[in-house]
Amino acid sequence: MGSKIWTFETLAQASRAALEEALLDSKAPDPRRLAGYVYNGYNHDWLGQLPGKKFRKVFLAKDERFYGLNQIVQQDGNDFTGQWRVRVDNDRPVELGYYRVLSAAESTSNRQVAQYDHLLLLDYNIDPNPKGDRMMRAIRDYVGLPNEGDYDLVLGKAYLQITSFFYIFASYFVLGQREAYK
Repeated sequence: MGSKIWTFETLAQASRAALEEALLDSKAPDPRRLAGYVYNGYNHDWLGQLPGKKFRKVFLAKDERFYGLNQIVQQDGNDFTGQWRVRVDNDRPVELGYYRVLSAAESTSNRQVAQYDHLLLLDYNIDPNPKGDRMMRAIRDYVGLPNEGDYDLVLGKAYLQITSFFYIFASYFVLGQREAYK
């Protein structure tokens, strides 16, 4: 592992090359230690920022199965600083993008993303994502801990899986400010 100690702010401002190096040096988080928490997220690159620069990512577990969802956040124009206020509709947080959590090594056989086999994979090709929403179901996030053992900071790289052998890079993202999910 590299000697640099990362923070949410330094990752949010890092170059793509630095983010790639940090991700390749990252260790896979234990999904049991992610479950029950929500993180504030920041999309680093323009394609990931189309739905919003800021978001919240929730990790859950049921019967030793790990999954999660994203919450939509009001965009305040402050990039990776400011507030993460969840959008609410009918007194409920607006949720979009459900995923299952897997070991990347057990689920990936594509050479294009094989360098991330040591990480966790967040696979969006599940229900309750609408079957007709091919873009949502194509998302594959590879996540790791840039500071070994530090579950307060997670680094990810999002791809769109177009076919079983063709992935398009979407964005790096940073997860921080972890808190218990209510």
